[in-house]
Amino acid sequence: MYFEFFGLKEAPFSLTPDTAFYYNNPSHQEALNTLLVALQMGEGFIKVAGEVGTGKTLLCRKLLRELGEDERFVSAYIPNPALTPPALRFALADELGISYHRNMGQHRVMQMINDRLVEERAVG
Repeated sequence: MYFEFFGLKEAPFSLTPDTAFYYNNPSHQEALNTLLVALQMGEGFIKVAGEVGTGKTLLCRKLLRELGEDERFVSAYIPNPALTPPALRFALADELGISYHRNMGQHRVMQMINDRLVEERAVG
């Protein structure tokens, strides 16, 4: 229905935001600039929070796209806010490309994450 009426070539809305449709309004640009400055200043962890539908996912995807292949940054995108602390550790290890045994203890996984971050910091 929308395709014919509006002359669209693809669906206007999806569950996963497409950064090609990013609208650079002042509040989103301010948030993106804040994230970029925080990263350039060496902030280790950044949490983006806000009401449903305010563009958090789109902003995060836009940020990751802006960073692109910049080797100064290592990113881990964990979109699920409802993870338990142990699940968060395993998700972070997965995002950082850390191989571990599924029955490994949480403390050891945390050590591996720390080692990986120290390695990344050592190379810049």
